[in-house]
Amino acid sequence: MKDPKNVRKNLLTVLAVLCALALGIAVGALLLPKDAHLPPDRAPEQDPNAVPYEEDTSIPGGEGGSVTLRYQATAEIDRESGTVSLAFVDPASSDQGLVIQLLIQGEVLAESGLLPPGTAVYTLELLPGAAERLEPGGYDGSFLVSYYDTENGQRSVLQTEAEIRVTVK
Repeated sequence: MKDPKNVRKNLLTVLAVLCALALGIAVGALLLPKDAHLPPDRAPEQDPNAVPYEEDTSIPGGEGGSVTLRYQATAEIDRESGTVSLAFVDPASSDQGLVIQLLIQGEVLAESGLLPPGTAVYTLELLPGAAERLEPGGYDGSFLVSYYDTENGQRSVLQTEAEIRVTVK
């Protein structure tokens, strides 16, 4: 039979550990920063203050920045030639240059050089070893777009990711 003093001592130790753990969780919950307001997963209703915008008009209160892009939602990888066929445009209406990366399952397979406003790219070279890692077939992929100031070349904090379908031949 167990000694009642040892059982009581063990019970008190377990209770003390549980209290300390609960206190730690409570303090952590109070001290950790709260998540900022996150945007919704699905597009909300149109803002009631949204109005039609004429392309050649200025922005009230002064000018800011402008990024625009156009792309085809499919790309084709030719493993034999080591190239990607795609269509990606940085329209002249943008005031930022951009670099695109083609990703499949989070891995960068191809990367453009800088595309200044008013330019397009239709073919990219695969990064070394990328062709060997892919089997023929269809993949969900994305373009990761990083923006750059056209005057000083500094990378902007703005980044865009666009989902695409990639076919590997």
